[in-house]
Amino acid sequence: MSKTTMHISVSLSEDEKTATIRISNRSNPIIAGVLGVEKDNTGSLSKIYLNRLIHNGGKYLDYQGYLPSGCISTILTKAA
Repeated sequence: MSKTTMHISVSLSEDEKTATIRISNRSNPIIAGVLGVEKDNTGSLSKIYLNRLIHNGGKYLDYQGYLPSGCISTILTKAA
């Protein structure tokens, strides 16, 4: 069985408390609270910790943009 590619993009509010997440197979964005963020040496986002679970695990999914993980709440890690 072939994998489905899903692209995840994220926009944060100015205070970094709210994330707007767009996933390629969804018509409406997901709005979630942000528990915390990590930035790399250049100041770019590397991880975003959300206050809820927004993804389902799937072995036939391939992600681009951000990689979701976590079982209680979602952690979005910037794809290399």
